Amino acid sequence: MSDSVRSHSGSRSALRHPEILIAPGITFVAVLLLLGVARVYDRLPVQPSDCTFRERLSIPCAGCGGTRSMKALSRGNITAAIRFHPAAVVGVCAAFLWFGRSLFRYRGGEEPRSPQQVNRDLLRGVIVVLSIVFLNWIYLIFFLP
Repeated sequence: MSDSVRSHSGSRSALRHPEILIAPGITFVAVLLLLGVARVYDRLPVQPSDCTFRERLSIPCAGCGGTRSMKALSRGNITAAIRFHPAAVVGVCAAFLWFGRSLFRYRGGEEPRSPQQVNRDLLRGVIVVLSIVFLNWIYLIFFLP
């Protein structure tokens, strides 16, 4: 069937690209699993030790408060989750938004981006994530309960 006939036949599924959903789908499922583990965290048979970085240097590491944040988020306490580790909440929201945007792109039959576009977006993403982690760490040093 030619492209012009396919585009007029109403069959949008033939134009969809499922590879658009792979990375955001894996991230979405991983975040859901983390939230599930956080929900039952206190009942797990093994608990991690205290943060060695914080014990030795008397300042929190960049991940301090992340577990408490995910536990609070899994129970719907967004205010406490933000107070414990704002970047964790931003990361969860970003994962949900990324997956939702990808579903929208998939349903609309959008073409996958070129490798150059992906690389450019990846570099931007790394810069944004590192900036968020750094700013979050500053917050944790001064305000982590």
